[in-house]
Amino acid sequence: MRLHANSSLEKRGPRVLWGFTLIELLVVIAIIAILAALLLPALSKAKVQGKSAYCVNSLRQIDIAMALYEEENEGWLHHSPAGQPPNHGKWYMSPRMRAARRLIDDPNSPDAYWGVAYYAHAGKQVRLWRDPAARVVDEWRWDYKFSPDFWLDGAYGINGRFFTAVQRQTATGIHPRRRNELGAPSETILVQDAGEHRLEADGSATTNDALACNPGVKANLSEWRMSGRWGLYYPEYEIIQEWFRHDKNNTLWADGHVGSIPITDCADKFMGSVHWYTGLQR
Repeated sequence: MRLHANSSLEKRGPRVLWGFTLIELLVVIAIIAILAALLLPALSKAKVQGKSAYCVNSLRQIDIAMALYEEENEGWLHHSPAGQPPNHGKWYMSPRMRAARRLIDDPNSPDAYWGVAYYAHAGKQVRLWRDPAARVVDEWRWDYKFSPDFWLDGAYGINGRFFTAVQRQTATGIHPRRRNELGAPSETILVQDAGEHRLEADGSATTNDALACNPGVKANLSEWRMSGRWGLYYPEYEIIQEWFRHDKNNTLWADGHVGSIPITDCADKFMGSVHWYTGLQR
């Protein structure tokens, strides 16, 4: 049999093995570390922005649910005969009821979260009220019955001053204003990022739970600061961060648009002629 020059039977020379030297390996590792250092902040920023976008979208859907409720209730947002929404944080009376998806029946229950009233109009999507950036919301810690996660379905606070700043007494109870009766709905807060469920927004130096301050008061959110009457229940976490969980406060305004408020110790510096919480002239 004749053998060709390229026959596999032809003798082969010694195999040369190539590999990285230690210096080359260290250079590659250093390059990877540099690229990671450049990319990780961008990825982290994208994650933060994604959570904020989710929050903004949820607030818009909550506004739609509120508008549908108003259509069925003569233009009123939900309120009890006393003229306000409830001031608790529960969708369910216990984690067991939560697992069974058994909501509190009465939206005026003193245990109910204000979102319960809009549940049916929101496609029965409790998740709309859970902000992915929320870490802690008011857990009613004096009884410590339930885990922190139980309360995270109530991550947005409703503006209580919208309901109390102007009221009227009727035969059926006390009613607040309708949204279409506001003088400046685009400058009146309806719902916003918060660690509390209903914001009384009194602006005082001791009991304030909102971003605005009364004249002469230097810092907002006084009752939720570490030394405040409710902040004392959260020594491991400065809960006022929940109002700025997106490095800003995402807010649903009464005209239906969603905007943001910068981190501030007193929002009055950003207000125009209308008070954001009362909806009245300052």
